[in-house]
Amino acid sequence: MSKYVGSWWIKDGIDGRRLEAEGFASTLGGLAEFDWTHNHGDSGVKESDFVTTAGTTQRSDSVDAMQMSSHGNTQEFLVWDGRVNASEAIDFGKNDLEFFATHACDLLEHSASNSVGRWIPAFQRLHYMLGFHNHSYSGGGQSSRGTWFAMYAAWLYYWGGSWLFRVDIPVREAWAEANEIVEGSNVTWAYLRAEAPGAPTYNERLRADETTDPVSNRSFWTARGTC
Repeated sequence: MSKYVGSWWIKDGIDGRRLEAEGFASTLGGLAEFDWTHNHGDSGVKESDFVTTAGTTQRSDSVDAMQMSSHGNTQEFLVWDGRVNASEAIDFGKNDLEFFATHACDLLEHSASNSVGRWIPAFQRLHYMLGFHNHSYSGGGQSSRGTWFAMYAAWLYYWGGSWLFRVDIPVREAWAEANEIVEGSNVTWAYLRAEAPGAPTYNERLRADETTDPVSNRSFWTARGTC
């Protein structure tokens, strides 16, 4: 069964933001193992896509993995009709979502005064939030971020030349590799990860069959590194 992937983006005058998100989904969507089912841009990016809202479908939870391009800060990321704050009724993975990746600045900042644990309530059955500890950039060479992420996460495992070589690395490493290619050394990638007994995620691959979701007796782990 194919894994579903999606792209969400707000250009705000920079088409590279669209290219980032669509690059991730389209690269994976070209493989038989994945299906690009959602692509929402600008006014199509709604708060209800991410926040539990009566009478609406939380569209981000209809995919297994997604990449989003938008502005952000330590507490929230922006959508067309507002913002999604860490304090809101977010249940990532309530139905399906396992991997949420975004270039929104500062979203995963972790410090003594501002723990990344503020995002833990957003994890229903989500495995990873992938983002940045500080500022990230767009439109200046970062347009291929999503493509590189998809390539390292799965495409270079399945590609037609896999008989010559193939890349088989965890999602967390694929995110780091992609950002080390497109960002400068002043940018710090980061992730927040959930795991549970019987549901290890440290070495989880995007290409692999779905594992058991981390739901009960969970622990949360964060890491970051210089691009």
